[in-house]
Amino acid sequence: MLRNLSRLGALALSLALAGQASAQTLKIGIVGPLSGPSAVYGTETLEGARFALEAAQASGALGSYKIELIPDDSAGNPGRAAQATARMIASDDVLMVIGGSTSAETQAMIEVTRPAEVFQFSPLAQATNLTQQGNKWFARLSQTADAFAGNAAIWAIERHKAKSVYMLVRNDNYGQSLAEAFGREIEAKGIKVAGRVAYEPAAKDFKPLLSTMGQASPDFVAILGLYTDTGLIVKQMGELGIKVPTYANTSPAIPQFIEIAGPASDGAYGALYYFAGSIDTAAGKKFVADWNAKFKRDPSQYEGMGYDTMLVLVEAVKKASAGGKVTRESIRDAFFKIADLPVASGNVSILPNGDVKRPLPFVQLKDGKLKLDFLLDK
Repeated sequence: MLRNLSRLGALALSLALAGQASAQTLKIGIVGPLSGPSAVYGTETLEGARFALEAAQASGALGSYKIELIPDDSAGNPGRAAQATARMIASDDVLMVIGGSTSAETQAMIEVTRPAEVFQFSPLAQATNLTQQGNKWFARLSQTADAFAGNAAIWAIERHKAKSVYMLVRNDNYGQSLAEAFGREIEAKGIKVAGRVAYEPAAKDFKPLLSTMGQASPDFVAILGLYTDTGLIVKQMGELGIKVPTYANTSPAIPQFIEIAGPASDGAYGALYYFAGSIDTAAGKKFVADWNAKFKRDPSQYEGMGYDTMLVLVEAVKKASAGGKVTRESIRDAFFKIADLPVASGNVSILPNGDVKRPLPFVQLKDGKLKLDFLLDK
């Protein structure tokens, strides 16, 4: 009898210890396009996050905690992103959610995470209004469209002496957000806006639009859209013989942009979320060296953002655990305490409204390779 009770006691103790061990696992949802035309945003962000997580857990940086990433494919569809988020919260009981990649899917996810009081951290979404909703359950690693495009306009004027700028704008929330900021800075500096034309995201033939642009004779062109449409525009500029310095947003770093645009892509400028080798710090150099050791190439801008997203999360877990139990509320509060954290893309600070302060690299695509044109760090 006593022996049986002893066995039962030992069993109960082992089950209790197992329960404690499982309680140390933090489930983190990550939602983004893993298939479809925008898959590069999601797959590369996920790869970078996994790379950082593997190193963090191997080093013991998380202490007694372990992070389990739970990915889901939005295919770039806002409805699917919202459904995946709801499922993660209800079925997987995630601590928080990383995502989305595009601004549209990020907003759809906010409609789920905000009422559920689950913190959401987006690696890539830029639409300025995402952090203008008084939502204390959301923050991001990417600069806003205002900051991204506004700084791009200043860069075009001050570094490339633009005097007459023509804007081609993707007709959605993302493109219009970029255009508002870009145009505002151009006009504030007294630079001529030679034209501002919106195009539909599904458009394929841009030659009539480009012919009109050519007649305006701008000395600088800004294409404010995604790599799919930007690639077609740049290709058709080449076919029409339009040779004007062109800012192509984040597209020059995306191999598919080069495939779409062909030889006309050579010389295109862009601003990137992250550019390998642009950050001359211990953290910046370590990431590039570690990534090259494993993959024999430099990391992409989205892999860099996924990596930094995980580093910020790891730091937040450390801050939350230092104050007690890691909960949905404490992890949220910890994110907003991130200040001057050294990561691959430079020092990162999460601002009170959920925006971020970090460097912004400008690049040029030349002979099929990217080179740093200027690093804005302010």
